[in-house]
Amino acid sequence: MTAFVSVSCPYCGEPAELDVDDDGASRQSYIQDCPVCCQPWQVEVTRDRDGDWSATLRTGDE
Repeated sequence: MTAFVSVSCPYCGEPAELDVDDDGASRQSYIQDCPVCCQPWQVEVTRDRDGDWSATLRTGDE
C-alpha cells in the first residue's frame, strides 16, 4: 500500500506529494528530485504511533 505526504520543495517552494511505501520501515531516508525544478532533495519520512507519516526535506548542502 502507498501513502502520500504533502511537502514543499526546499529550493523552489512548489508543493508536491511523496509516495511512501506504507508497508516499509517506520523511518525511511532517500534522495528524490523535485518534480518541478529537478533539484535533489534529501528526504526523511517517519511514521508516528498513530500510523501517520511526516516528511522532512533538506537541500543537498544541508
